[in-house]
Amino acid sequence: MTEKKDIPLEKMPYAPDLFHVFRHLLNHPELTRTYGGWIYKNIYYPDYLTVGGASYAIQREALKHCIGHGIDIGAGYWPLPDAAPVDIWRGPGTNNTLDNYPDHSLDFIFSSHCLEHIEEWKRALTTWVKRLKPDGRLFLYLPHPNCAIWHPESPFINNGHKWIPTPDIIQEALIDLNCALIAKDDGPDAMQSFYICAKLKSIN
Repeated sequence: MTEKKDIPLEKMPYAPDLFHVFRHLLNHPELTRTYGGWIYKNIYYPDYLTVGGASYAIQREALKHCIGHGIDIGAGYWPLPDAAPVDIWRGPGTNNTLDNYPDHSLDFIFSSHCLEHIEEWKRALTTWVKRLKPDGRLFLYLPHPNCAIWHPESPFINNGHKWIPTPDIIQEALIDLNCALIAKDDGPDAMQSFYICAKLKSIN
């Protein structure tokens, strides 16, 4: 019988994402391991940026706007409180899909660090907005473009991120989708992220 002490950390239940790639990262020529984090391109990045759960940092602000019947797209293991989780990969939302929600049926949609994983992100954003009621809120929390560890070529990401969102690009896309901006912070915040909250003005 194998004792728990002999099981690699990444094989243990509920291991953070970083544990699954830690040994690979240690051997990566662009990374230097240092106390509590990594040096990448001469910048220090603490471990808390790489273990998931970025949505916790923005919950207090998001919950000011995300009220009523809503969903958390890309929720993973960290769904927004009182939001139904939706996720294609992991967590309690893996059996739930956007198809379960008719157009103009939701009071809000929250999404943290998800849109950058979608190559056809404009099409996805259009679909999300269509699920909102008039005056429904869309709250997006995204990696800041200045944070190099979240760029598509980063050893932490590989091909996981398909593009680099910026506050200006997201703001312009939402305006094009008949949304009005309610609140935003171009960041970067402590999670090296930014947020934008908008509402659907009307149904075209």
